[in-house]
Amino acid sequence: MSLEQLMQIKVSIAARKSESWLSSSGTVYLITRDDILNYGWRDLKEILASVPNMDLFYQWSWLPGGQRGFTGNMAGTLLLIDGREVQNLLANEAFIMNNFPASRIERIEVLQGPNSTLYGGNASQGVINVVTRLQNDFSESEISGLVGEANTQHIHVLSNHTKGDWGFSISGSHFVSDQDYSEIREFVVDDENYSRNSIINNLRSHDPDLFRNKERNFTLDSQVNYKSSYLGTNITRAENVSGIERPNYDFISGDDSRRGYGHYYLGSSFEISEEWNGFSEISYFREYKEKDRLNARNADTANSYDELDLFNEQETIKPSTRYRFRTQFEYNQENLSWILGYDGWRTQIGRKTRYVDTPSGVVPFTPPEWPSDKEKSYKHAIYAQYVEKHQLSKDASLTTTFGIRYNQQDFTDSKWLPRLSVVYQPDETSAWKFTYGKAFRPPTIFEFEGVENDEIDSQTMDMFEINYSRQWIWNDLKLANISTLYDMEAKNFYQKVFDNVAQIWLTQVSGQHRVKGFESLLKWQGQNWGGQVGFRHAMPDEVNINGATEALDVPTNKVKLGIHYYLNTNWRVGMFMDHWSSTYTEANTLDGLDRTIYEVPSWTTLNLNILSSNNFLKRGQDFSYGIYIENLFDETYYHSNARGTSPIQYIQAPRNIRLHFSLHFQ
Repeated sequence: MSLEQLMQIKVSIAARKSESWLSSSGTVYLITRDDILNYGWRDLKEILASVPNMDLFYQWSWLPGGQRGFTGNMAGTLLLIDGREVQNLLANEAFIMNNFPASRIERIEVLQGPNSTLYGGNASQGVINVVTRLQNDFSESEISGLVGEANTQHIHVLSNHTKGDWGFSISGSHFVSDQDYSEIREFVVDDENYSRNSIINNLRSHDPDLFRNKERNFTLDSQVNYKSSYLGTNITRAENVSGIERPNYDFISGDDSRRGYGHYYLGSSFEISEEWNGFSEISYFREYKEKDRLNARNADTANSYDELDLFNEQETIKPSTRYRFRTQFEYNQENLSWILGYDGWRTQIGRKTRYVDTPSGVVPFTPPEWPSDKEKSYKHAIYAQYVEKHQLSKDASLTTTFGIRYNQQDFTDSKWLPRLSVVYQPDETSAWKFTYGKAFRPPTIFEFEGVENDEIDSQTMDMFEINYSRQWIWNDLKLANISTLYDMEAKNFYQKVFDNVAQIWLTQVSGQHRVKGFESLLKWQGQNWGGQVGFRHAMPDEVNINGATEALDVPTNKVKLGIHYYLNTNWRVGMFMDHWSSTYTEANTLDGLDRTIYEVPSWTTLNLNILSSNNFLKRGQDFSYGIYIENLFDETYYHSNARGTSPIQYIQAPRNIRLHFSLHFQ
């Protein structure tokens, strides 16, 4: 795909209507299928790592993080598949594991900054829209796979068929990996650099052969279209022991879990007149969670791991469900458009149950702090957006976008959520964008645990940003650039505080956090080569720990550099470099009696991809194959832990090699 073609791709994530990348109302990054093939990315988490201002810290299970210097459990980033929300119901997280293989994806649209006006809750830091290959309007089939170290295997099958008014698409994948590199085994027995949890460290085994971290998951997407009506599914199932997030007696973090969801939707688009169109859709979302944690009956009296009386303590949260109805009407003229919409749902959270092994047998019980009165809730929202383009001269134009949403939800405050954007284009090749956005994140069922009052105020986010985007030609190079200055402030953080008098944990809502920064992404293309360079500089508020103040868990600077070269019509080579500056994080002192600030060192990695594609078999058939080397120079590097003090950091993958292939029919 040429750079000109790339610039002509329509995106819908910012304004929920089709618009060009250059005139989109906000900062939008677009990762295409060509990018995925050039750099060899295997799945969504590797793709997102190329975005300059995504903050990710992989702990070998699901992917925590955030955007623009806000880190946590990814609850502030709204995850969409083909424009439909798949945020989990229990913790409002964008739940990303190895369940988004790149072979499933046509492109990724990433919106930076809040947009609850169009998307509701959880779009407080930004929105990720995964556009699957099911949306391609041509017939094709493909089988692809890869094999790699640590018994890593992946297989994916895709089939799209269109005939007359009918269309049928299906995409399925299966992934399995032991994820037990020797470097991780050595790391989890290093108490100083790994856990610093003195209570567990004194008792847990330090035999690295006990470590296990196998993950298995599968996905299934399908869609049937007849004229303007459609029926579809997104299904994910996963099994994982939750990586190395928390040390436990046998290195298991507490989850031997099966997490997943099933999303089923039915809808129809309609055209009332040449100017009016819209859609209506109903959907059903279901998820389930269970886990085992290894516990000890005699932890207070044992002196070593061999003396522990261990047992499996089980916990389940019964199936949680959401019924949802959405409808939207859109009015379009040449320089004017309206959007009016309604979004409403009913959510039923499953009851938490623990199964504890006692001398009299296994006893099931629901913890007394579990807010069973909050398990069922309703949400209703109406929203509107007005867009008008003013032609100032032959080349110059000014486009204003104003949107507002009223959101009403049980057990939290109602919200008016505005968003305003002004895009000034002096010509067809550049744009200045000024955006204000307001967003919110409602409390989760876990955050209602220990709440003294009936309601909790939502977390909120306010943002101002200035964006300059441009495409141009310099010395036979074609270039496109996005540069943004932003200021974002979050309020009403949820904190768990222990009440020494009542001897219970309580949820408090207090505090605010602000991040200012700069981000930029430049893409270029020559005759047979191209690439991109991304940069971010973040300036978050500092945190005080025992008299020392520091910005925690946010690398001040990140640099991303990708280069790809086409050797001929079949062979290409791609390299991608990632650099993070040093990061500070909260940690226990070595004696476990206090807290301190720990520095996670800076690091730079380089990945190499060699691909042979479009190898002709016979008419309508071709195949591709290649090799990908992650962490080419075998750098030992770490991500900080933004969710707690133990472990203080997560070791990342050593150098490893994987082989990949695909067979394509059209």
